[in-house]
Amino acid sequence: MTDEALFHRLEKALGIAHPALAVVAEMDPPLAAEFTAMAEAIADANALSKKDQALIQIAINATVVHLNADMLRAHIATALAEGATAGEIREVLELTSVLGIHGTIPGMLILSEDEGGLETIRETADPARKASAKAAHAAFEAKRGPLTPAWQTMTYFAPELVTAYAGFSGVPWSTSHLPAKMKELVYIAIDLLPQHVHMEGTRVHVRKAREKGASDAEIISVVRMIALMGVQTHMLALPILKEELEKAGRG
Repeated sequence: MTDEALFHRLEKALGIAHPALAVVAEMDPPLAAEFTAMAEAIADANALSKKDQALIQIAINATVVHLNADMLRAHIATALAEGATAGEIREVLELTSVLGIHGTIPGMLILSEDEGGLETIRETADPARKASAKAAHAAFEAKRGPLTPAWQTMTYFAPELVTAYAGFSGVPWSTSHLPAKMKELVYIAIDLLPQHVHMEGTRVHVRKAREKGASDAEIISVVRMIALMGVQTHMLALPILKEELEKAGRG
């Protein structure tokens, strides 16, 4: 197979148009060929529509732990070509933007250990602290539903943040451009990114996705799609390698 044919096959498998893929096919054809086969296997078994696949990829590439603007642009272009609306894309970004809080939660859990954990804090907290926690708990549940133990712990350490976050994270749930199950699938995708891997959140959102009508095939499709991030190493590095080889007279 020629480099050009491999390039076009790789573009089709990933569902995007991107010039870096031509460099990948040219400079590392064995890797490109094997990755293309893997991408095709993922695509062939995908239970999501092409549009929804592109929306999931938008979430993956727009997360604070990844932020790949180049790939984000490519997947936004694909999503629009597949019929996605600006409202749908905005909701994906609103859902994705909540990931920043996942740096705060572990810090609060560590602080809670010094007080003996959540159950001890519940028993020993003074009345004012208990009242603040209770109010934050109610505010969160009103907009986002039941709190996990981690979030219950947060109510004792940062009740004002929990209340404010409930409003912030509730924005994409106040509109209905995306079906509820798709919103949960976005959460699953961003919680499982290799730079992050938030297991508690993933379990919560898998359960909620099923409750909102997502099939196991759809959930598995999202999980498989995360593996496609691997080619971004080559997409980033090989064009740089090619340029530097040319500068060094070794092109």
